[in-house]
Amino acid sequence: MSRNKLDLSVLLGAGGFYLLNHLWLAQIIQGRPGWFLRCYANDLWAGAAILAWTDLLLDWGGLPSLNRLRHTVPLLLACGLAWEVLAPLWKPGAVFDPWDFLAYQLGGLCWLWAAKFSSPR
Repeated sequence: MSRNKLDLSVLLGAGGFYLLNHLWLAQIIQGRPGWFLRCYANDLWAGAAILAWTDLLLDWGGLPSLNRLRHTVPLLLACGLAWEVLAPLWKPGAVFDPWDFLAYQLGGLCWLWAAKFSSPR
């Protein structure tokens, strides 16, 4: 699979999963799996989607792809700071959850692993 196809697939998968989870899965699945779906599953997908979107933008701009942890970790940490630290300051109901940082990074690792096996641009 080409890198652009991977990136587009991850973006579509993340969006589709979010809708499915928000509208159906997180409401019908109970116990620990339901808790995970409500609290962290979307964040895993978000980490992968952020990297896929960034990778597409880099490609469209003629810049090198994301290929290393030293590129992905700071980007996802910055996004996590915005969502977990800044968002609660202006969005009622938003809360700080340090475990979300881990979920973003794990999603990013999944994307990085899949990108390693995709064909180069």
